[in-house]
This record gives sequence, structure tokens and C-alpha cells, in this order.
Amino acid sequence: MRQLSKTAHFAKDERGGVAIVMGLAIIPLVLASGLAADYAILQSAKARMDASADAAALTAIKTAQNTIATLSATNPNPQPQAISDALAQAEKSFYAQAGKRASDLLGKPAFNVSIVGQNVTAQVAYNAAMPSNFGKIAGVKFMNYNGSAGAQLTMAKFLDFYMLVDVSASMGLPSTIAGQNQLAAASPDGKQDNGDGCMFACHFSGSKSYTYARTHNIQLRVDAVGAAIAQLMKTANDTATLPKQFRMGVYPLVTHVNAFVDLTDDLIGDQYSVASAINYNQATQMTDFGKLLDGGDDKVFARSLNPNYKANPNIPADTAPLGAGGSHIHTVFDEISAKIVTVGDGSGASKGQPFVFFVSDGMEDSQWYSSSQVASPTFPYTPTNWPGVTTYPNTHGETVSIRAMDPTKCAALKARGVTISVLQIPYPTFPHPTSYAQWEALKVNNAVPGVDAAMQSCASPGFYHKADTPQDIANAMQDMFRQAVQSARLTQ
Repeated sequence: MRQLSKTAHFAKDERGGVAIVMGLAIIPLVLASGLAADYAILQSAKARMDASADAAALTAIKTAQNTIATLSATNPNPQPQAISDALAQAEKSFYAQAGKRASDLLGKPAFNVSIVGQNVTAQVAYNAAMPSNFGKIAGVKFMNYNGSAGAQLTMAKFLDFYMLVDVSASMGLPSTIAGQNQLAAASPDGKQDNGDGCMFACHFSGSKSYTYARTHNIQLRVDAVGAAIAQLMKTANDTATLPKQFRMGVYPLVTHVNAFVDLTDDLIGDQYSVASAINYNQATQMTDFGKLLDGGDDKVFARSLNPNYKANPNIPADTAPLGAGGSHIHTVFDEISAKIVTVGDGSGASKGQPFVFFVSDGMEDSQWYSSSQVASPTFPYTPTNWPGVTTYPNTHGETVSIRAMDPTKCAALKARGVTISVLQIPYPTFPHPTSYAQWEALKVNNAVPGVDAAMQSCASPGFYHKADTPQDIANAMQDMFRQAVQSARLTQ
């Protein structure tokens, strides 16, 4: 009877049922916890593999860019090699980043690189699976995961800058009003060209004002332009994002265009660089470029004034000297066009996109000086060192030897796809013109009002600049450079 009583009591005891239920419930709880741990490991593995794909895509586009930059100077079609290099480096990068997780891969990842114009695109995709620890209990032996990554790069363009710079006598004007007044008051060349004294540092034989300006540290406009070019070299060198991205050449003009520095990627540094040729002295504000100011030597070549001149074999050599005695702007655009052998799209170092920086006061003077004293067929006066002029018709039907430049001469260069960026340095009027040199100053005064419109018309749309003071000239040239770089980006 007692035994039967114990059995009946146990059957009525609910605490035994709770223990059984808890025993059965713990199995799915442990399984769920195990699956959660597997999932966390899976997410960590995927994060590692995704990072590997990201790194591989970035490596691919940078490798392609570097290969193009390296090969483009000598290889007209570097894209196939760039793609091959990019794929190889992308694969190396992926496996290096993935580490031990690479064992999860279900086959080789897919790598794709394409180059269209300046755009480089890379795609990386992978499939992987990792062994399950707790999922095996539920029959899940492997957990699959996959991912992809992409990267795109718009490469900077290679740009060629041709600095077409006026070094005719008018650029011998001091760069500041104070300098002009100082030279006018003390010029050893007298007051022959206007009643207020000679404001121009004449560099011709027999003239003394150029030497006076040099010895008294009076910066001339030609030096201010040279200083601005020297500063521009540093900006270009510091902002380049590709090796040899920018090439520059300096081409002064009087009667003809000459190369003072042939187009080069050597902007700053060794003796052959553009900055070395300019040789800007910040203390005195002088430059070696200033020595190019028209000195009345009609037989001199600009390169002879650059002791470290290094010819570029890809650019035609100068066949005519700079000349002297005038500003023959009507000839210079055809001559600088001949220097621009290739009008490239900027996709490689051998395909530079060309820009001409035309720096001048825009005043054209057709007279010329001859050291051989040629007999003058048009001038009824001596000396015969000035044999004549080519007269221009103006809007009133008259013929003159001094005028605002003819902007139609710029059209053929722009038609080739060359961008002309103009920096106009205003030509001052003479307050008291005299009869000196057939009323030369009066002719200048008559021409000045038309210069602005002519220079604006010569410039490519939106590429006209005007500056007078040394700081404004330097700032304007920096703006011209930034504008050229930005416009190249916008056309990609």
C-alpha cells in the first residue's frame, strides 16, 4: 500500500515535467546560439573579402594610370599594357589582402578593367563558402557568401603650354607707375619720344635707359612677365598628379617667334629647366628673361640668350632670328602653330592637349630695324637702319604702321583645336605726343582704344585676362593655368 502511494504521488508531481521540457528545449537553444556564432564568423569573413575586393579594384585603376603615364611618351597605344598590368596587380592585391580567407574561394575571383578615354573602370567579384561549425547538426555543412567591388578614375590630362610672350621694345616699360616716373625723370636717353621724358628702358645700341633701369632695380614689364612664368613653373610642378603631366615652352616674339626654352617637362630643378632659364631674382625683381627685350640686334636667336638651351628634337628649329624694331604680331600665330606639331587630346604624354598663353600689350608695329643699313624704298629719311614699314589699312581707310593687333590671325590656330589664353598688359597712352619718329606716339594713342576688343577676340571664349601691376600679372598667369587645367577636366 505504501509503494502504491509513492507512485501515485510522483505521477502528480509537476516538477518532473519541467525538467523534461527544459532538457528538450536546450537542444534548439544551443543550436541557435551555434548558428549565430557561425553567422558572426561568416560576416567577419565577408568583411575581410569585401575589403580585399575594394583594395584590388583601387589597385587596378591606379596601376592602369601609372602604366599609361609611364608608357605614353613613347607608346601611342599604352592601354592594352595598362589593362594587363592592372589585372595582374589587382589579383596580387586581392590575395594579399584576403590572407587565409582565400581558402574560402569557390574558384578564382573575376577581375575586369576597361579604359574609355580618360576613364578607367575596375570591377572585382568573388564567390566563397566557409565550413559550418554548428550548422552541421542541422545538415548545413557550408555557408556561402559572395561580394563585388568597383572603382572608377578619371585620369588627369597631359597638357602642353606654349608661352608666346611679347619682348618688343614696348615691354621695356617699367612695371609700376613709380618706376615709370623714376625712369622718365632720370632717363639718360632724354625726352625724345614725349614731353614728359622717356618712360621706356630702350635696349638698342646707344641707348642707356635699359642699363639705368637695371642698375637702379627698376623692374620692367618683361621682367614682371618672366617672374610670373617662374612662379607658374613651381605651381605646375607642385600640382601635377601624373609624372610629366605638364610640358612648357617659352617663345618670345618681336618680328618673329623664337624658342627661348623648347617644350619640355623639365619645369623646375636642373640647369635645363624652364625656371633656370628664366632665372628670377626675387631680391632685384630681375630675370634673365628680361635680357630678351628688343636690343636692336636683328640677327640674334632667342636660344643664344639661354646658356643652357636644350633643343627638343620633336619641334622644328628656328630658321629666322627674333628680329628687331617692331611688334609683328601678324606673323607670330602661324609661326607658333608650326611649333605645335601635334594637337593631342591629353590622353598621354605624347598627346598633350595644347594651350597657347599669349602675353602682350596687343600693339602691333610693322616697322623693322636692319643692322646692315638697307636702303629704304619707303622712308624719305635716314638712317637706313630703318628701311621701311608694312602699312595697315584701318577702319577709316587710311594706312598706318601702328595698330591694334589683327585678331583674325588667331583663327587658324584655334581652328586646329588649340586653346589661346590671352593676357593683355595695357599699353599706356602718351600724354604729350611729339613729332618724333613720324608721330609714332600719336599713332599709338589712336590705336590704344581698339586693343581691348582685338585681344578679347583673339582669345578662345572665356580665356581673356588683363593685368597691369606685377602682382596682377602673376595672379593672372596663375588663373590662366588653373583655368586650362579645369577646362581639360570638363572636356573629359
